[in-house]
Amino acid sequence: MDVDRREPSGGGSLETPSRRRVPPILILVSAVLVDMIGFGIVIPLLPFYAEEFGATPFVVTLLIASYSATQLLATPLWGRMSDRRGRRRLFIAGLTASALSHLLYGFSHSLPMLFLSRMTAGAAGGTISIAHAITADTTSAENRARGLGWIGAAAGLGVMLGPPIGGYFSSIWGLGAPGFIAAGLTALNAVAAYFFLPESRTRSAAAGFASGEAATLRGWLATMTRHPVALLMGVYFLAISSFSAHFSVLALYLERMFAFDGEMVGYVMALSGGCTVIVRGGILGWLVGRIGEANTARVGVVVLGLGVMVVPLMESPWWLALAAPLWAFGAGTLFPALATMVSRATDEHSQGSVLGGSQVVGGLGRVVGPLWAGALFQSAGIAIPFWVGVGAIAGAAVLATGLPPASQLRQGVAPATLARAEAEEATSDAVV
Repeated sequence: MDVDRREPSGGGSLETPSRRRVPPILILVSAVLVDMIGFGIVIPLLPFYAEEFGATPFVVTLLIASYSATQLLATPLWGRMSDRRGRRRLFIAGLTASALSHLLYGFSHSLPMLFLSRMTAGAAGGTISIAHAITADTTSAENRARGLGWIGAAAGLGVMLGPPIGGYFSSIWGLGAPGFIAAGLTALNAVAAYFFLPESRTRSAAAGFASGEAATLRGWLATMTRHPVALLMGVYFLAISSFSAHFSVLALYLERMFAFDGEMVGYVMALSGGCTVIVRGGILGWLVGRIGEANTARVGVVVLGLGVMVVPLMESPWWLALAAPLWAFGAGTLFPALATMVSRATDEHSQGSVLGGSQVVGGLGRVVGPLWAGALFQSAGIAIPFWVGVGAIAGAAVLATGLPPASQLRQGVAPATLARAEAEEATSDAVV
């Protein structure tokens, strides 16, 4: 990575202490890594923890969906506030709230407490959109997919490392104990971000928020519904809702088919996370460089569908050695490619708002997907949610055939806004 450390041309950052000399993308990657380790510690155990309190499969998926429901409400606020006020302080606040959610998980003694912990975690989940916005602030358009890929690789590594940690401590001290481990890690992460994460939003950029295309609610809605952003959102919604549905019932499916417990499901997630690290940390940048974001998204959605389709066809748990790399490759190429295209389809002043809007769409998918998956799992058959998911991903693949190349992504942006954004990109000072 080549990093230009000159003072930003837009008038300096909102907070740039002189001691902060580490490239922002490296600090951000570290913060996301630790945050997702905490997430990975808790998530594989959640279905089994809920069943201890008498939850049915549908209630388990409702619990998973509650996270996304509050994330759906919080994310656009996180994005717009970060455009106006700066990224750093909100990112730290989100990490602090995430630590609180893990603490609530550890103290849970009933289903309502579990719901409260997951809803608190969802409200803190807007930090992902801020992480994407910081990456957009500090990378050139050409290198944005690589930067987002690094963020995705950090998230994948966290998901890989977290489940074995959670499985180990749950086998010793019970299913609630890993929540305290996750809370401690996330709290330390917030402290580290406070001291080492610089502000990526320049004073002039924050002041220029009002001139961005998404500065008003009407402008934001117009941006989100114009071509090609609306098409990108359609692909994203179908894919993420199916992917979320897949993961919301996967642990229950493996428990019923192969007698898996929380620790064994954790190993599956670790395998998936390890594959994600390889894909997003290495393969993604190479693939985008060879075939572009649009074709990368098309490849990703097809492979994701294949990975989900393998699950209901499995005759032994060893088939997961094929399924997990497939869905990890599919998700690891599709979602960063879509996020990059969304970022490039809007102006510099609206990155947080529009990327936050994409997280709203993703949050809606993460709410809807687990709900229909849980209902089908409980009433229609344990394999049915996976087949319905394959159908929805096939619909996303059809939509993806219409994705435009990079040169056409900004055709819907107002000419003055586009010219300003392109000029600013040409003189970008923090380039990965």
